[in-house]
Amino acid sequence: MTPSPFPDAWDWLCRAVWTRDEASGEIRQFPAADERYAYLRPLVDAWQAHRILFVDKARRMLVTWLFVALWLYDVTHVPQHADYVISKKLEDAAYLLGAERMQFIWDHVSAQVWPNKPEVQFRNRSGRGWEIVECPATGSIIQAVAQGADQLRQYTASNVFIDEFAFQDRQAETWTALQPTILGGGHIVAVSTANLGAYMWDLMNDQVE
Repeated sequence: MTPSPFPDAWDWLCRAVWTRDEASGEIRQFPAADERYAYLRPLVDAWQAHRILFVDKARRMLVTWLFVALWLYDVTHVPQHADYVISKKLEDAAYLLGAERMQFIWDHVSAQVWPNKPEVQFRNRSGRGWEIVECPATGSIIQAVAQGADQLRQYTASNVFIDEFAFQDRQAETWTALQPTILGGGHIVAVSTANLGAYMWDLMNDQVE
């Protein structure tokens, strides 16, 4: 594999990642120097420092874009990782791997910032996205899965990203299924607006045994 030009994940975000504004459709570079998004760097540091990270957010804060980009960085830089993206439905998780999120980011990594970037395969169409993203050069893979007890129980994942966790109706089942990942040293990031009474809110506030 050709060596990466990015010394770390933050450098990747700053120099390689472009996003698209959901309201205007405008394509923008990751706002590393924008003071309005100063919370993004601490989130990256927290992801690297902690195996379990809950992020309570509002909409249009680029948090989902951030972790989709970090999962793409991981699969293209770290050998033999098995990463997962979980949402309420398979189609919702696949959407995050598709042309509006992860594939969009990859397609906009220019040859100027990453000459000879490795091949990344987007496979198994589901709705408006993909079920699988794989980097043959690293042997690492990202898989989209739906919430629930049976989705991850048989796997020990390297990284798991749960989008809109507080709005899923099978949160407790999903969390139980992730125990092998937690015990195996995997990283879990759960992102949502964690309203009072949601299972995610209870987890964040140590209300679950």
